[in-house]
Amino acid sequence: MDPGAPVEDASPLIDRLGNIALIGAGLAWVMVLGRILTHRIYVSHDTVINYAHVWYTSESLWHGRGLPVRMPALGHGEAFTFPYGFLPWSVGALLRPVFGDWTVTLMLVLVTVAVIAATFWAFPELRRGWWAVAVLVEPAIVSSPIIGQLPFLTGAALLLLGIGAWRRDRRIMAVLAVGLAQATHPAIVLPLAGALVVAWLPWEPRRRSLVLHYAISLVFALPALWIVLNAPVFEEASVATKTFGFVGTIAPRSLVILVPIGLVLLQRNWQPQWRGPALCSALVLANVFMWGPLGMPWAWKGLDRQPDTRMVAFTDSDEFVPGATYRVLRIADGKIGMYQLLRGGGRLDSEFFPESIHRRSWATTDAYARFLQGRQVDFVMIWRGYDRRFETNEHALLRELVVSGGCTDGLRIEHVTSTDEFDLYRVVDCGVQPGAALSV
Repeated sequence: MDPGAPVEDASPLIDRLGNIALIGAGLAWVMVLGRILTHRIYVSHDTVINYAHVWYTSESLWHGRGLPVRMPALGHGEAFTFPYGFLPWSVGALLRPVFGDWTVTLMLVLVTVAVIAATFWAFPELRRGWWAVAVLVEPAIVSSPIIGQLPFLTGAALLLLGIGAWRRDRRIMAVLAVGLAQATHPAIVLPLAGALVVAWLPWEPRRRSLVLHYAISLVFALPALWIVLNAPVFEEASVATKTFGFVGTIAPRSLVILVPIGLVLLQRNWQPQWRGPALCSALVLANVFMWGPLGMPWAWKGLDRQPDTRMVAFTDSDEFVPGATYRVLRIADGKIGMYQLLRGGGRLDSEFFPESIHRRSWATTDAYARFLQGRQVDFVMIWRGYDRRFETNEHALLRELVVSGGCTDGLRIEHVTSTDEFDLYRVVDCGVQPGAALSV
């Protein structure tokens, strides 16, 4: 090869490959979302909470009781109906008589499409070739629908809509969209939106206007933020648990906003011909590295998983007590058993959040008894595999309290039944006044 000969421009070939990759990524998304749609109830890490709250809200609305503020069947009677997700759950409740449980499945797919569409509307620079592929393979947008994060996806779509509106100088639209985004998921979207505003201020020519309009948008989020701060799961969790949960949640989800912004900046300031394929390759590798930490191996199997119905057999049996409060300790069912117990007429001592379930050990039987008493638990149901998975002493404490046969801090434990699936214990009030303080 003559070293003095002109070098052929590779840009047209790279662009053609980018278009082919975009078609491939689009087809992959059609396949994944299509498989989600085949499920009446799609069971993944964060899906079942949506089905439960939409069902409860729909029952209240369509039976003339109005929009409920509280959901007494959860969180030992103290739970809110909308700890987040007011917009998607209330819309789902209105549609549920038409589509049943599949309403939530359909909404999960629709808001995923809405996030992708809103990203391209907010950042039109990314609508072509490798840039569009990068948007479609970014880890947050890949994982969120498969994990089942309906409220977050709704909030993200609205936040992206607000960004696009602000870039087009549609200020009222931006305020409404960002306000609804923060109200939909105040724990994650509100701090994310606030951080974006602060980070953008040095480059914003209308700084005072941006701060003012963002302050107005916060008004929409105040009621939802108050609920978050007063929900049982927030009040009962330790500071360390709340901090770890917040950081571990917001960091990966923020990519749905940060990656498109980063792509736009790189598009303007980084010019190598191979930048598109390099960025897409980096994002694919990010998916690989984050696959395990995000719990994607189990979530991915949800595309073929059918809901476990063993709890339904229990709620149909004579041993089930409608209206009683159950502490359900189970693994690998995506919390579908908790939803089935609610549908059967039972109550739960916890909400659907892992922090609310309190999978932990207790120092003494007295401390554990006070915990059960404070949660007004009537039955504890421990399923096979729970002890091995979480390695707590709760099962051992129950057995110890059964053997003792006496009253511990105002209650005693009775063994009801043992099956191949679970052990069931009854919590009986001895009629003894417990201590004034409930220490858990």
